[in-house]
Amino acid sequence: MNSLLRLLATALVVLSLAACVQSPPASDILDEVGANGLLTPRAILARYVDAVGGEEIIRSHSSTLLRGRFELSAFGIEGDIEIYSRAPDHVAQNIELSGLGSIHNGYNGEVGWNVDPLQGTSLLEGDALADLIQQSDYYLPLSLGQAVEQETEEVTQVYGNDAYKVRLTDERGKDSVLYFSTEDGLLLRSDTVATTPLGEIPTSTMLLDYRNFAGYLQPTSIVVNQAGQEFSIEVTEIVFDTATDADFEPPAAVRSLLN
Repeated sequence: MNSLLRLLATALVVLSLAACVQSPPASDILDEVGANGLLTPRAILARYVDAVGGEEIIRSHSSTLLRGRFELSAFGIEGDIEIYSRAPDHVAQNIELSGLGSIHNGYNGEVGWNVDPLQGTSLLEGDALADLIQQSDYYLPLSLGQAVEQETEEVTQVYGNDAYKVRLTDERGKDSVLYFSTEDGLLLRSDTVATTPLGEIPTSTMLLDYRNFAGYLQPTSIVVNQAGQEFSIEVTEIVFDTATDADFEPPAAVRSLLN
């Protein structure tokens, strides 16, 4: 379950994958077409930055608090969720599940951790830690184009909407496939492979019902499917620029491991 939550942070600061859009894109970039006759990844990612509000809006904030409801409907499990994120790369996720207890995971720029009532407490390392660090990029929409390899593969359907299918490969050789609406440029879906204690597991995240929060469009309905297990988050509140150091302090159980 923790690997799913790590992926979600990426959906809502929206999803971290990996040139980088550093200034308002020129119209020729927005309309750039590749040899296959489709918009280039650079054009699609530039349109995405514009769609969520533009670089100025994205950079105007330095932290985000998301509150919502978590539901694992197949098992009748639900609870409250809070996700804190802060520039440049901090994230902390907390879920309170009725009847099960609390799940916490995060990265504070130095240490990545998991705490949950089923798997116990652990420090992240290897690919699991690398995934979380990559996904913790606060200014993610401006960094998506830093992939070593980028390709617009086709126009396909996502929830009945036409979408550009873009494959990004990072320096580790790890692929992420993103689907962007051809109509409004928003990210609709992300497919990747999550590193978990059980191995590498394909994971798909749907990003739905975008709403405007202080000029920054954010998905408020997120559905994640991992190995046939589906859970959802319904966002009830997003607050900017209130996070403090204390919000990213590892839980006591994690500090015990560090000591």
